[in-house]
Amino acid sequence: MVRLFAIEEMGPGLWRIGDPLGDLCYLVEGEREAALIDTMAGFGDLAACVRGLVGAKPVRVLLTHRHLDHTSGAYWFDEAWVPAGETSCWDSCDTYGEFMWQHAQEMGAVVSETPYGPRDRTRPATRLVGEGDVFDLGGYTLEAVALPGHTDGSLGYVCPELRTLFSGDAVTPIACLCFPESLPLFTWKETIEKIRRLSIDRFLTGHHRHDFTKDDLDGFLAAADFAADDRGYAWHHGFIPDWEGTLHFAPNGTDDVDSPDFRAVITPGLPVPRKRRRA
Repeated sequence: MVRLFAIEEMGPGLWRIGDPLGDLCYLVEGEREAALIDTMAGFGDLAACVRGLVGAKPVRVLLTHRHLDHTSGAYWFDEAWVPAGETSCWDSCDTYGEFMWQHAQEMGAVVSETPYGPRDRTRPATRLVGEGDVFDLGGYTLEAVALPGHTDGSLGYVCPELRTLFSGDAVTPIACLCFPESLPLFTWKETIEKIRRLSIDRFLTGHHRHDFTKDDLDGFLAAADFAADDRGYAWHHGFIPDWEGTLHFAPNGTDDVDSPDFRAVITPGLPVPRKRRRA
């Protein structure tokens, strides 16, 4: 039997939920309602999974950005709060969802009978969220903060009571700044410095089961500076055909791409092919 959700309790009223492809989302439960930050790739009834954790409390779905590995699970809910610049998220699910489904099947992560949100459900109603919006869950609050770079409209959510930023893909060990909706390196560096100024102790990402702290930010800045001067290598996404860019491996003491200490940046466009040396 395929296991669709890996649930980790991280403290009172906080869970990390993973899907079969390793995507992550976070559930914060307050006294009156709960909030689900991102929704992973859409495999399995995520709403039922969340109800099993928080019961009948209302659940507010908060998305960090438009990409389908964060938004597809929102199809299991009636509505989702979407950053104002990211409302093309449902179109992205329609465009790339079949690639995601086929990849998951080829990996053996799902079977043909596995429910899949973008295929089996209708789009949720879209509610807009922007920087400074605050959601009071009762005991816990979440404040939206703009984190542009990975996409132009990316948001994170700060929980001051937990001193935690839920950052989506805004700052990750492999920083993807290669999409049409991505912004330049200098904007990403500004976002990293903005995170440094937040009143948080850690930030949690959409693809690593690791708590990052402000001490990690220098490594991300160094990776950005390295990418600015590095020729890089051609990169093509593993299963989505038109996602490509130039990959820059920043020297950081490890070549293990799954390590939280790994640092790489993917910038737009393919590099100029290297000339072959004559024997």
